Amino acid sequence: MLPIRRQVIFLALLSLALPGRCGQEKGSLMQLVKQTCEAYVEGFGSPATGLCYHHRLNGPAGLGALSAPEEIARGQVRGKDMPYGYGSGIQDVALENGQFLFALCDAVDATHDPDLAAVARRIFSGMKRVARVSPVPGFVPRGPHPDGKSYYRDSSRDQHCAFVEAMWRYARGPLATDADRTFIARVLEDVTARLEANNWIIKVEDGSRMAHVGFGWRQHTMVGAVSLLMVLAATADVTGNSHWRELYNKLGGEADAVRWKLLDPREPPHWPPFTLYTNQFAQSLAVLKDAEPDPTRKGRLNGYLRAMAERALRTNVFDKTCWRRLDWAGNRDDAETERLLRTFGLSLSRSTTVRDLFRVYDPKFLTLRDARRRGMANKLLFGIPTVAYHIVLLSRDPTLVSAISPDVEAMVRIMHDFGAAYNRGENFNRTVVLGLELLRCKKQ
Repeated sequence: MLPIRRQVIFLALLSLALPGRCGQEKGSLMQLVKQTCEAYVEGFGSPATGLCYHHRLNGPAGLGALSAPEEIARGQVRGKDMPYGYGSGIQDVALENGQFLFALCDAVDATHDPDLAAVARRIFSGMKRVARVSPVPGFVPRGPHPDGKSYYRDSSRDQHCAFVEAMWRYARGPLATDADRTFIARVLEDVTARLEANNWIIKVEDGSRMAHVGFGWRQHTMVGAVSLLMVLAATADVTGNSHWRELYNKLGGEADAVRWKLLDPREPPHWPPFTLYTNQFAQSLAVLKDAEPDPTRKGRLNGYLRAMAERALRTNVFDKTCWRRLDWAGNRDDAETERLLRTFGLSLSRSTTVRDLFRVYDPKFLTLRDARRRGMANKLLFGIPTVAYHIVLLSRDPTLVSAISPDVEAMVRIMHDFGAAYNRGENFNRTVVLGLELLRCKKQ
């Protein structure tokens, strides 16, 4: 990571860089991933909490890049009511750190690298703060702020599930001490008990209403099935409490085992259009597969993950039945969206896969002056491919992993070489997650 005083020089040199991919610096994948991981933690991490944030903290604004504690206490962002903190920089602490810790554990198990192990321990210490900051047992907040105590009290499915998945994954690995496993068992028991008490609906901290993305998991959909079964399987696995295993079997068998039918690759697919966040469900599926004791169900879940990965790689991103357009086009109509796409040599009328999108990406897009083009480039050309690549890496399918490996290495190289120009953590976070998971896959 470049020191702050050199970033101006860096950006000037970047503006003079030749078009195309990034530099040709040599080095092993392990070195590249570790250095990029270090840059991510240095740029977006807080030593006070051990957590990484959505906004860069080592830039000129420092902690001022995040919403202030006073504003967080009011449930606002930049003076507007926003109880779930979108735009605050602390809105996805559990999600982003959860996926980061999960990938770190995968990489550490595969490589036994002590530096990656040290980062994993740091992020786990931060996730313990997430677990402790609310006085309500089992509530997973959005935060905390680096002050260690400020957070938003309206949470979501992604915060809760990523938290459970990461804690379960850490407990299953060699880094966890007996005390760590005891702590994890207690907090997962709290999370799952609160969900059960609320009929599998995520509620705001005081329980007065459903959270912003807190829809009920009892619904017979892929999203409901994988969320409910994963949390029960992970909690049963970590705690050894027979109640959760019995409930897992009961709800799994409910309505003629409809939830398992929804997760069976032999049945017609039940996927809604993929979104910028569908990779979250792939991580839930990976946990469910590994925590499921029955070999037949494991095989079905493995097949489902592979089918999901195939769909993510092969389908046309501009087909609204396959991919949601809102994530990268916003509320623009087709005519305006088409005009912007043409500036990248793309068109809604041409079938385009995620790999086609990433081939168009150039590091210079990080510093585009036109905010509309910059946003589309980072969401569509880089962000959407990260979704598919994450699903592929979690599927562990060697053929699919081999196909995307060059793209993932290129993504890591881009963030390694040009990430100092990126002040929002989503793509940086996803890139290090992909790099870590690729290390794991290459050690299979």
